[in-house]
Amino acid sequence: MENKKKFLSILFPVLFYGALWGIFEATLGTLLHLPAFEAGGLFTKSSIIMVPVAFLIMTLCYKKTGSLISVVFAGLISATIKLSTAIVVPFGIYVYFPAIYIVVESLAMFGALAIFRPANVLSTKTFAAFVTAAVTYQFTYISICSITAVAAPELTGNINAFESMANWKKVGEKYLFTYNGVAIIYALALGGAAYGISKLLTKLNVETKFDYKKILNSPITASATLAVAFALTISLSLVK
Repeated sequence: MENKKKFLSILFPVLFYGALWGIFEATLGTLLHLPAFEAGGLFTKSSIIMVPVAFLIMTLCYKKTGSLISVVFAGLISATIKLSTAIVVPFGIYVYFPAIYIVVESLAMFGALAIFRPANVLSTKTFAAFVTAAVTYQFTYISICSITAVAAPELTGNINAFESMANWKKVGEKYLFTYNGVAIIYALALGGAAYGISKLLTKLNVETKFDYKKILNSPITASATLAVAFALTISLSLVK
């Protein structure tokens, strides 16, 4: 009985946060790929904004469950939700590559959290874990793109970042330093805003009759969030 309770205490938060990640990928991710946002260039690039959001969701999942592996499972759930777009669009690189990168993000965060073990979501250790995971993720992303460029050049327009110094400056340095730098700035802004709001609510002594922790991690909430994530991902995948 005790093992079952422990399993369920991890399962429902994992389902909830994995689905929440999927919802952000479907909504914010789709929005950032629209021409109006892509015209913004570096500071509105989808991956730069989505990386801090994804890592925040994973940190919340880890804090709730106390389990490192829950972060990986949340990533697998989000990746599965992403793969559901194959129901309405042809199964190809724009379906399975995003899912692969989601799993890579979760593995990078798993490793970073295992090193720093932050006790609080808003802490120096959490920020250190984010920076470590972001660097790991971007380097892995560069490596996957380079392998694809060599193994299947006809599949994508990628170039091998490790082939020459010119390629490394064009791709490697851009993702590893420039994109990461902006993502870290966004992470600081996101964390600062969350910290400010939490302090403001505490100072105002805001009270509520609802137990949000219980509601957010209930089986009903987890199931509903999962259903919404699949519905949004499938429907928004048709947006050009």
